[in-house]
Amino acid sequence: MTFFESNESNFFEIDGIHLRIWEPNLIVLPIPENRSDSSISVEIVEIKVYLINNTPNPCHLNPNQTLIPELLTSDGQVLQGQITLDEAVDELQRNIPPQAAFGIWLRQFVSNLAQWLKRSETIVFAPRLINSGLRIPLTLALRLIWQNNHLQLQVINSPNSLSKVFRFLDKTWFFNIPQPESYQLRFIWGNYGESESSLDPPTEETVSAVQLATQFVNLRLIEPVVSHNSAIEVDGIHFETLMPERVLILPEKKRGIKTRMELGICITNNTSTAVRFSLFATIIPQLVGADGQLHFQGYYRRGTKRPSESDFPLVMPGESFTLFPYSELSWRKLDPFTLIIEAGDGGYWNLDGLKAGIYQIQLAYNNKYTVQEIEIYDRESLNTNLIEGLWIGMVSTPKIEFRLV
Repeated sequence: MTFFESNESNFFEIDGIHLRIWEPNLIVLPIPENRSDSSISVEIVEIKVYLINNTPNPCHLNPNQTLIPELLTSDGQVLQGQITLDEAVDELQRNIPPQAAFGIWLRQFVSNLAQWLKRSETIVFAPRLINSGLRIPLTLALRLIWQNNHLQLQVINSPNSLSKVFRFLDKTWFFNIPQPESYQLRFIWGNYGESESSLDPPTEETVSAVQLATQFVNLRLIEPVVSHNSAIEVDGIHFETLMPERVLILPEKKRGIKTRMELGICITNNTSTAVRFSLFATIIPQLVGADGQLHFQGYYRRGTKRPSESDFPLVMPGESFTLFPYSELSWRKLDPFTLIIEAGDGGYWNLDGLKAGIYQIQLAYNNKYTVQEIEIYDRESLNTNLIEGLWIGMVSTPKIEFRLV
């Protein structure tokens, strides 16, 4: 039995600036079916990379530099990546939530305002400026797809809204995968191509170190379980998305009218030892339309829910645990239909822009915290307990196809 943990020491830091993949050390993607309609036979997962300024001074990003993915085989060989930009990828990027760009703007605005009030002097907003102690989140999508009977991994960089700030961030990298196996993935912040020129004059505060890189994470590509097209097994742990009803009738276009949706995940322990899982805000929905495009995925919070021991089930050998989070379809005025799925921590996932048609959906497990100190509030003793030994990883199950009518 293998537990995967983040390696906090495995970072490359240059003068207080470093990159970090904000995901578990293990990322698992199922290999999609090799079908003629490759637009829908696709597996996509979103990851985040943070560029963090731990220095006492603000720094500027070089606009000619970008995130460059590096993929290694199990024997340490570097796979040659290529860069492309086409309509299909552009469309996928537009469907990735542009929250990162707004987040950058908001944090910079608040930070600049605070400094202005403190020093009583005007500060000009610079989109490429990272103030001391701040971090910029960059959202990427990893997409597995068949192209001319060859399996291809596409690394789709940040939303197009950021390309106005960082040149080359709207590009997509792709790697031809020779065979399903375990790979190592990391990102380097550097110049794409041979040109080292910049629109901004170089300064000591400009981040331009080609060697700046994230930690390596394990990327495992696995065939789905033969007897369950909606399941995948990782080191003896079986993950399966459940959806008993595959044809759903959309509710009337009236306020308050809703259609319940049964959508769940089943985790089976096929190992010889008991394994504990975190189900507290770790089950993440992913929705793909008939055109193969990722739908907007927003997280919103209604309130705050304390974790309880039931959120961390201990699954014995040969046993399973099933979770069906509350899910519903509803209509909003001047908007298509919306799917809401509770996250379990007082918040919910919101998937917008739905209409009649064919979709693919999954519930992925994503627990990035190490062998674990999660505090559980005990009403009787008024103390906190620690839940340890949680299974670590980001596992994307094969998607289930369903129809809205």
